[in-house]
Amino acid sequence: MAKILSQDEIDALLASVSTGEETATDIATKKKKISVYDFKRPNLISKEQMRLLENIHEGLARNFGVFLSAQLRMIVDINLLAVDQIMYSEFMMSIATPGAIYLGSFDNPSSQFILEVSPQFGIFIVERLFGGAGEFTSTVRPISVIEQRILKRVVDRIASEISKNWKPVKKFKCSFSRFESNPEFVQIVPASEPVVVVSMEIKIHGNTSMMNICYPYMWISGIMSSPEIQEKILFGSHEATAEEQQLIKKSLESTKVHLRAILGHRTITIGEFINLKIGDVIRLDSRIGSKIPIYSHNRHLYNAVVGKKSNNYAFRIHSIIKGEGLDGV
Repeated sequence: MAKILSQDEIDALLASVSTGEETATDIATKKKKISVYDFKRPNLISKEQMRLLENIHEGLARNFGVFLSAQLRMIVDINLLAVDQIMYSEFMMSIATPGAIYLGSFDNPSSQFILEVSPQFGIFIVERLFGGAGEFTSTVRPISVIEQRILKRVVDRIASEISKNWKPVKKFKCSFSRFESNPEFVQIVPASEPVVVVSMEIKIHGNTSMMNICYPYMWISGIMSSPEIQEKILFGSHEATAEEQQLIKKSLESTKVHLRAILGHRTITIGEFINLKIGDVIRLDSRIGSKIPIYSHNRHLYNAVVGKKSNNYAFRIHSIIKGEGLDGV
């Protein structure tokens, strides 16, 4: 039933509208949180799956950064920037020409993916590997065939790190088969298909570059939807089975351990050290036939006697050191 307002109520309502005062309905509407949802491009990756992808590629960025630091003989810092779901056409439009695009493939399940870096970054790596100073050029030019062959070792290491960091989730073989400088010649999925793009920032000697890895969404969805991965995402890792424990034990038993024998010590002055000549003899504090310590990673594990076996130097373990034995040298 409609209610007839009095003149006072009509005046009060008109006054509130003219002065901009908020009614109780307006305040309640503002307090509601409204989330924008794009029905044309729905978010297909859950937060748990996104977190798993971030963990995988943080390890990849860390390991590849250590490899590049050793190869280039300078500090390389690689950070994971984002893991985004976009359309394949959007990713290809973001690549400038000429580019450095590597087409890779997985074998289980079979699929293709893309690794994209800047040409300046590739030329910088080639120059450093040949002993040059290494500077990022301002001019952009295509990477030559010879430079592509030199970069193959670095790109193959990225493929190895991708396989290694995905291994706890899915074991597969990853490799790169083709190089392209024009993005128009590369198509792994239809333009309207969604892809997952992993963006990493590379910082070297005050210069910043980008590295992008583009996975087809259908490939990631096929892996993430498997029951074992869903269980791992929801409930975490389960206790290792007897077969897994045996596999770990076998792997540990075949792991190589570096042993170091300390033949003796001697303290000399800086003056004596400077005046050393060819043929000088430094007498150690140990005698021939005495027991010497055997270390592994600065831990004193055994006492042994030095000798020869089959014309090779060797040592025979005499006793085992109990306890921590952390008196490193």
